[in-house]
Amino acid sequence: MQASWFSRQGGERTRNSDAAAVSQQDQHLLAVLVDGAEKGPGGAELARHWADVVLQVLADASARSPAAVHARLKQEQTRLRHGFLHDIASYCMIRLDLKTLATQVWHCGDCRVGLQLKTETRWLTTPHILAQQPGLPPPRSSEEQERHEQQLTRCLNARRFRTPDYQALTLQQGQTLLLSTDGYWKEYLDASTPEHSLRDDASLLTLPVEQASLVDIGQDSDTDNLNHL
Repeated sequence: MQASWFSRQGGERTRNSDAAAVSQQDQHLLAVLVDGAEKGPGGAELARHWADVVLQVLADASARSPAAVHARLKQEQTRLRHGFLHDIASYCMIRLDLKTLATQVWHCGDCRVGLQLKTETRWLTTPHILAQQPGLPPPRSSEEQERHEQQLTRCLNARRFRTPDYQALTLQQGQTLLLSTDGYWKEYLDASTPEHSLRDDASLLTLPVEQASLVDIGQDSDTDNLNHL
């Protein structure tokens, strides 16, 4: 299996605050993508820290049930107050059984997991943003619409644990999994913004769905923000 990692700093960002971590444990492929916000002092550090922490949670054999994973995530979240009290992030994560292709998906915030089809991307997750809230009155201006699309309704933070959404599904041989930050799916894909004009950090982790071991990850990133174990 040949995976790929793309990551670029946005033009309105002081540094690239996206991070990912990937590993294979026995017959399971594990992957995490985290988008740290620049609202706090350590968004980039939180992204790298949480990617590594979540990868370890997924690798723990005792945490393979959704309830066990949620309990471990909640336990790790309480420790964030010691170093990331004012930082927030979005994240998504998957566990893919390489023999059965059964897949578990979690997400919190506006990172998304999807499937790359021949002519389009089919997103499996809905971002936790104000624009997706049911019953919300239509925006009165383009500026208000942009605020609704940027305001998170659920995120990772040190003050309160927010349970990620969870789903389980079985994929098919030959499909391609995508883990994307909002800078990629919203700006690059949806808005067709050229790569050199992106305002936000944009990252995409591409994972072919195959009944084969992960051999390598091709990297195209402007910073060292992929942990491949």
